[in-house]
Amino acid sequence: MPNAISLLDEPILVEDNLPGVGDTLPFFQLVNHLLEDVTLESFQGKRKILHFFPGIDTPVSANSVRTLDILGQTLSNTVILNISADLPFTMTRFCAMENLVHGINLSGMRGRDMFKHYGVLIMSSKLAGLPARALMVADEHDHVLHVELVADLTREPDYEAALKALSR
Repeated sequence: MPNAISLLDEPILVEDNLPGVGDTLPFFQLVNHLLEDVTLESFQGKRKILHFFPGIDTPVSANSVRTLDILGQTLSNTVILNISADLPFTMTRFCAMENLVHGINLSGMRGRDMFKHYGVLIMSSKLAGLPARALMVADEHDHVLHVELVADLTREPDYEAALKALSR
């Protein structure tokens, strides 16, 4: 049964493969700003915050990227992965204009199956095919410490809960 979220009052169905706390993150292959393929293995030995969002050109997504960039200044041995369906150039341009340097922007342009495997693929509504807004936190060994599929796309994730998971 798919998960249900909303966009204001419009119900949206999302793929139901969301990893749970204690699970190991599944393999992924995404694209960075140099159009290079990047996999989960690229971040071996680092703690991870995976930040999924539909696209950088919405106020909520833009603010989430800004907020995580600020938080990233204080996190040791932790990478923040901003993951969307945007082209890598779009996210790079946004972060350059905003002077954001603490996140790694990754595009699903050649890895959209990741959205399905991570349980964030929007399956219904005009946004079908994009990732839902979600935060996942994993340790150095890719074990999931925290998962939040944000209930409404117009809301930001619970950053405090993600940070608390990192401090355990």
